[in-house]
Amino acid sequence: MKELKDQVVVVTGGSRGIGRSIAEKFAVYGAKVVIGSRTISEVDNTVAHIRENGGLAEGYALDVGERVSCSEFVKQVYSKYNRIHVLVNCAGINSRFPAEDYPEDKWESILNINLTGTYRMCQEVGRQMILHGNGSIVNITSMMSHITAPYQGAYAASKGALLQYTKVLAVEWAKHNIRVNAVSPGYIQTSLSANVMKLPEYSNNLLKKTPQGRFGKPEEVAEAVCFLASSAASFITGVALPVDGGFLAGHPHIIPAE
Repeated sequence: MKELKDQVVVVTGGSRGIGRSIAEKFAVYGAKVVIGSRTISEVDNTVAHIRENGGLAEGYALDVGERVSCSEFVKQVYSKYNRIHVLVNCAGINSRFPAEDYPEDKWESILNINLTGTYRMCQEVGRQMILHGNGSIVNITSMMSHITAPYQGAYAASKGALLQYTKVLAVEWAKHNIRVNAVSPGYIQTSLSANVMKLPEYSNNLLKKTPQGRFGKPEEVAEAVCFLASSAASFITGVALPVDGGFLAGHPHIIPAE
């Protein structure tokens, strides 16, 4: 991934979990990483870790749920670098409730962050990429973009719509030499998923449905993102790359409830 060296890469939700691994991996490849998240203490911690390991990183407060925050964040990045080569949209939230009792405020919050937040960032950064005549965007979708699961109505709706939005952008912006792709992680070992994966019955059921017989690592998702963002994927746009150990390939359609 030598071509990623010195490229300016923005990672939303880049201070923890998969987002942090993505930010760290781009830094390993020599990119100038800019992390955005609502929790500035976690942003500072991630930036410090990258710098301690010889990488280049900056971090700013970002709430993708607010247009003003997105605009100010992009202005800060441009004041520092005057360019964004790669945008990775990883900010996301989830809440589980039965469909008949799904709270409307939770529904609106999840769609605002997962879907509309990505729309805001794609607009803010995409306008600049159009002016420069190139760029690469990678949206973090989910297996819920492809299949269903009980109690995840808002999350599945947001991620399903995000995959379609990714394809629309890929078609519209191809003429500007901007590629837009997605990565759909499977079950990945992170601090956020630790509690679920500790449940033997649920965990074993998932492993049985995963052809590779194990959970994924955040860095494996990060490698896929770096690939799609790089010129190695120069003729790839509008796709969703599953990083799931074969889960989607061997799965019928429905994930059982936890």
